[in-house]
Amino acid sequence: MFTPKLRWSIALFFSILLAGIGFEEWTFLLALIPIGVIIISYFVTAPPEKIDIEIERVLYQTRFQVDEFVEIILNIRNRSRETIDALEILDEIPPQVSLKNSSNHIITSLKPGEETEFRYKISCDYRGRWVLGPTHIRARNFLDSAFTYKIYEETKTDLVIIPSFEMVKDMPFRTKYPKISDGPFHSKFKGEGLDFAGVREYQNTDSLARINWPTTAKFGRLFTNEYELFRTADLLLVLDASDSTASILNEQIKAVLSLSEHFLRFKCRVGLVILRDTVDWFVLSSSRLQLLKFTEKLVDVQATKINNYNILEKRLVNSIDKYYPLNCLTIFITPLINNAINQILINSARKRQNSFFLVPSIIASEWRFIKDKEEGANLLVHQELLLRREIELSKVIQQGLIIFEWDVSVPFSVFMNKLKQIANRRGRR
Repeated sequence: MFTPKLRWSIALFFSILLAGIGFEEWTFLLALIPIGVIIISYFVTAPPEKIDIEIERVLYQTRFQVDEFVEIILNIRNRSRETIDALEILDEIPPQVSLKNSSNHIITSLKPGEETEFRYKISCDYRGRWVLGPTHIRARNFLDSAFTYKIYEETKTDLVIIPSFEMVKDMPFRTKYPKISDGPFHSKFKGEGLDFAGVREYQNTDSLARINWPTTAKFGRLFTNEYELFRTADLLLVLDASDSTASILNEQIKAVLSLSEHFLRFKCRVGLVILRDTVDWFVLSSSRLQLLKFTEKLVDVQATKINNYNILEKRLVNSIDKYYPLNCLTIFITPLINNAINQILINSARKRQNSFFLVPSIIASEWRFIKDKEEGANLLVHQELLLRREIELSKVIQQGLIIFEWDVSVPFSVFMNKLKQIANRRGRR
């Protein structure tokens, strides 16, 4: 295959030839000699019609987390008997990944039987299932007038980019219905061998062995020690994946996995309900495989438009009532943007005996990307959105439900640790 350089050279050759004949200026024809030599050299130095290149991709695993860096290695060997002076290699990458201080395009030369190694790094920017490859090979001559092109489909590799989560030390959520086994929930009990929680004023029913004498001497009245026991509970996570959550769905998924990992670590039973154009659910389980099941499902979850809210509400109610007890701790993860979705979730939360709302701020998330924050039109729209959001939040608070607001610019683990320091009370957080 020839490049446009040859076509332009031939066009120039005939243009000069016609000009010389038309103007009867035979001196013009002298310029045809070097051009003719160049055209002949184009054909003489053309690369072979077929290239025998062997390419092997080395990738030690195909599953990576979001924002993880991956090194891609290509082993390339020239199996032909001819030297390839200019071998151009382009390894195709999906748009959902980006190059990291490297290039997926190189130009090299290979002697017969010679082998080379090509390395570059990519950053996994988005969760999902993507395809790496194919590899494009082009061997061209030194004049860049002709080339041989080939695509190696066998180098295609499936990549699975799973959502990441954060390790959380403690949670602000409390349950009214703990179980006896050890877990992440604090429950005050009397008895020996428990964890010290603090001191309080002495009551008539307290044991004399529990009196804290140093504190009693300091304040002049009796104080007794208080202890805590850690217990487990059932946890249900309800994820809003409707179309209104598209810009913060990844942050919501990170919150789901972070909460799941924390509670599963303490052998709590965790379940998940995903609310989108359909309702997907996972029954309660304390197995560590539950986190893997959640991750596999959430890799492919995308924000989808809901056409019939009545049908969606019936599916949600049926699945929750059938698979999850009323007294299990229920956390609704939603930005509270869509009025119809909000009403469905509020109705479900009112039926539960122990429920919270974890509300990531979609307005704060999108406001970060506004460059001119002082412009009047932008400020007006921002204030209007904040007002509408306050109205939606007030609807939830009026039902006696607890809201935890999360600015997604703050890491989820940091947000949870800060909330741990705030005393639980009804209303807004």
